Amino acid sequence: MLVNNVSEAEGPNLSIPIPILHDLIVSSVAQHGDKVAMVCKHQPADLFPAVNMHDNSRIKHTEKSHLQWTHSQLQYGADLLAHALLKQGLQPGSPIAVLLSGRVEFHMLLRAAVKLKCPFTPLNLRAPQNAKEIRHMLTLSEAKAVIVEDDSIAARLEQTVPDLMQQMQVKAMAGPKSAIESYLSLNEIVSSAAEDDSFPETQRTLDQLDRCLDDVVFIWFTSGTTALPKAAPHTNKSLTCNVRSWGEAFKLEHTRRWLQILPMNSIVGSSWTLAYLIPGGSVTHVNYNFDVQSIATAIQEGEYTDVLAVPSMIDLLSSSSILTQSSVKGIDHIIVGGSKILRSHVEKSFGVLKCRHFSPFFGMTEGTSVCSETLHSVPESLDDPIYAGYANPGSKIRICAPDRIEPLPRGVPGEIVQGGLQKIESYLGGQGKDNFFTDNEETWYRCGDQAIMLPNGRIAIVGRYKDMIIRGGMNIASAAVEAIISEGTGIDSQVIGIPDEVAGEVPIAVIKYAGGDQDIAIKIQRCVLDKMGPAYAIEQVVNLHALGLEDWPKTSSGKVLKRELRLMFENSLLSAGPEQTDTPRNGEYQRIQTQTDEARLQDLLLKRVQQQGILVSSIDENFHDIGMDSLLAMRLKNAIDRDVELGGHSKLAPEDIFQYGTVRRLAAHLMVNQHGSRASTGASSHFDAIVDEMDSMVGKYGEFRMHRVSEGVVAHKQTVLLTGGTGSLGAHILALLVDRDDVATIYCPVRGREPAKRLEESLSRRLIGTPQYPEKVKLISIEPGKPWLDSDAAMKEALLDNLTVIIHAAWPVNFHLPLSSFRPHLRDLQKLIQLSLDVRLSKPARMMFCSSMGVALSTRGQKRIAEEPIMDFRQGLSSGYTQSKVVAEYIVQRAVEDFGALASNLRIGQIVGDTKHGIWNDQEAIPLMIRSALSIRTLPALDMKCSWIPVDTLARAVIEIATMPDHQQPPRLVYNMCSKLTFSWTSDLLPALADAGLDFKTVPFSEWTASLREYSATNGLEVASINCPAIKLIDFWEKSYGGKEKQHDGGLQFDTREAQAVSKSMATAPDVIKSGLIKVMLDSWMKNWGGHVNATSVNGQQH
Repeated sequence: MLVNNVSEAEGPNLSIPIPILHDLIVSSVAQHGDKVAMVCKHQPADLFPAVNMHDNSRIKHTEKSHLQWTHSQLQYGADLLAHALLKQGLQPGSPIAVLLSGRVEFHMLLRAAVKLKCPFTPLNLRAPQNAKEIRHMLTLSEAKAVIVEDDSIAARLEQTVPDLMQQMQVKAMAGPKSAIESYLSLNEIVSSAAEDDSFPETQRTLDQLDRCLDDVVFIWFTSGTTALPKAAPHTNKSLTCNVRSWGEAFKLEHTRRWLQILPMNSIVGSSWTLAYLIPGGSVTHVNYNFDVQSIATAIQEGEYTDVLAVPSMIDLLSSSSILTQSSVKGIDHIIVGGSKILRSHVEKSFGVLKCRHFSPFFGMTEGTSVCSETLHSVPESLDDPIYAGYANPGSKIRICAPDRIEPLPRGVPGEIVQGGLQKIESYLGGQGKDNFFTDNEETWYRCGDQAIMLPNGRIAIVGRYKDMIIRGGMNIASAAVEAIISEGTGIDSQVIGIPDEVAGEVPIAVIKYAGGDQDIAIKIQRCVLDKMGPAYAIEQVVNLHALGLEDWPKTSSGKVLKRELRLMFENSLLSAGPEQTDTPRNGEYQRIQTQTDEARLQDLLLKRVQQQGILVSSIDENFHDIGMDSLLAMRLKNAIDRDVELGGHSKLAPEDIFQYGTVRRLAAHLMVNQHGSRASTGASSHFDAIVDEMDSMVGKYGEFRMHRVSEGVVAHKQTVLLTGGTGSLGAHILALLVDRDDVATIYCPVRGREPAKRLEESLSRRLIGTPQYPEKVKLISIEPGKPWLDSDAAMKEALLDNLTVIIHAAWPVNFHLPLSSFRPHLRDLQKLIQLSLDVRLSKPARMMFCSSMGVALSTRGQKRIAEEPIMDFRQGLSSGYTQSKVVAEYIVQRAVEDFGALASNLRIGQIVGDTKHGIWNDQEAIPLMIRSALSIRTLPALDMKCSWIPVDTLARAVIEIATMPDHQQPPRLVYNMCSKLTFSWTSDLLPALADAGLDFKTVPFSEWTASLREYSATNGLEVASINCPAIKLIDFWEKSYGGKEKQHDGGLQFDTREAQAVSKSMATAPDVIKSGLIKVMLDSWMKNWGGHVNATSVNGQQH
């Protein structure tokens, strides 16, 4: 029994017996197999086709824009990967080193390692930059397999530790085949495993492996106080106890949806996935790494219950303009640890991120579940710290004097010491023995942090004994940085941490240097950046002489007094006083007397950027390319804000650093602000940067080789290359092409290892029959990110000899992606246009690019959009998607005008269901809006004119234009492909839906969205989203239609006379309202929605 007047506490007991991790996962999948487990919004839905087809889950048949798997699918993918690794020579029990970001492959590998009884060792993606450190980690962990993110990491490993790489049993890479021959493709080996008849036998063998509580299942590396990281081996016992402790402390169960934003090599970032998944919850990644805008958008949408973060992440997220909007739904529970938590972090979490619960927690790599508590509001007292809370379930805590084992009296500060089942028993390789001691036959671990335990057992972290710097939640060992400086420059240094408003702490290098090199500071900064990465970036290099010292302050035994050195440095900053330029007058910084010219501003900005550890070598080098992270970006923003010569009189938006991305662009932005009109020019300069990027893309992807005429070589039948054949429009185009006698062959690139199956399923789903399909269609299997045009030499030759038409109908429809994300698709467009020019015929192949009406929806000053090229990039700036389509149209225009291509931009409007079956993807926005009537019995009145065109009508029109006889006029550069017949949403569509039997009441838009929110609140978000998916798009609806006095469609009209002149289908497109197509589509939807329409309804009346 514990005495309550000493600093010792135990959390609630954990239930016994302790399970084996493998058994815990198997049991979880058996219980929760059909629930959603893994969502990766930045990865394609068909990344692993074999996994997608596994299990008849409720998410299998929906058309998803991103990867989404059930628990059963995730485990199946992991089992396939375990089988593949075993077949490639990996022996059970062999440690696996993993250098991956936040992606589904990481989670597959984690579970595959558990299946194989292989210790899972996640490493920092930048670890290979430090040859000494990566050798140490791979050697100490005894890794026999290495799985990496990309070619750059693989190349660095092969360069720095070639001998260790030669000894690996398996080397593999996420994504398609690596350019480095010895690295396998995870995609390929998983696909092969799915077709291996021995897979079931392998699973039985692996399930029968002997497993015990003391088996090492994870190895994490922690930045110790020595020069090299320490290896913390977690066993079945310690890891499962941590998982269960977290589950009990935070009440984790199957309804919890974790938005994962932490680095995957951290113990919390990787192992907490198990804490959420094992009870049946889900884990979501919105980007590969921490990205403020995409995470802020996810928090705004309110789909997730939990976020785990370090304090600096709270600062970065709360600075996003996205979270200042009134529509922010927020997050239920924010859990924060990793470095000192301030009251401001709690205030921002409740006030900006709109959390309902906030939990500070304390833990470390050696045992993460130590103590925590949950706050339901910002603490009233301004005097108290933010406490770390009480001992977690299964945790044992003491506060001891340094180097002692007896607990101190409560209220006396000392070192926090951890006991209990959650912690490791020792480091690998005999490192750090002094960190552990035994008392009463139980092992305890000295954490190195200073804490106080109150009389009620509540714990506050008040300081640190270890020589450690914590930057943004990441431990930086001073000795490790000092060793790099010594090895790289030969200079003796002491690295200390000083407080920073963004990162918590940043490293300062105090050097002993008597040489005359004026650039020694930048050389030291670049040395650390090159060897260790931006997370270790040195904030400032200071010579001892600047502090008035000849030597380091030391103890009598010769140990450097870093605490005293730190105080001396901080005092030197205070004595220097704030610079005049840092002092605002009346809330505004003084203007410099002479406006800075652009060249000088660029020079100044380049120096400031380099001083912040973003070591670009020129004003045009992209910040991202040299590894800028969010902390560096935020600190650069703050430095610029304070510097009057760079813009101290004007505040940058946090996203500006990412948006502009180079010194040149950022300087141009600052120049605009420097000349006044900050409020009005901020958005303008932002759009100017986008326009510059669009123009740059046109230049980059708009270069081609001219067509070489092959005199007299004429194709007698059409050979067509069709992209997007599995989409709705592509499937209808394909079916029509197959039925045409003048078409000899259709080439269809399709993703995945089973393209025929995917294509057949697409046709079948749309009730499209094609008897001649096997005879005419040649399928091309493509992998995401892999250049498919050059993968098959025989196919390429056949295309060059026969190709007459290219119809490019493949483009990702994702309005959240920035313009830069579409670069691969613009590159594909460039290659297809070049292919059309390279054909060995008398004229180039015709190229039809399926564009969008969105390229003109931002047009101002005109009502009618002619069938002419876009004259200004600003006509399509509404999203990254429309921006990419504008760029694509310009590339096509350049190919036609400057290089002689025969190409057209088909500017497509709203596509609806086909005229025969009415099949329209019910996951699109308009069907989802209509579906809401089944749940809330209302639909909104919108001031909007619609010009809808059935998909089969559009498909015929595309083919008619693509195959126009040569004697007709040559194809135009632009055709507007929308219906000439418009109708009113409120006056025409809603009565047609009522006539078709849909039971609803027409209400104002604001009342409709209020009903959606009420339905969600009454039924719970998860259930409501399943029955009424429109709830998930409330923010989209309000942004598109809410609070506008003007017309919801912008009042634009698209001229289609040229399209009608060359296409009979365009000229005779059916009237969607009068033709009865609304009822056909509604009947089709009802088959999926499980609802019914009224057999008798009053004509024209809505109930």
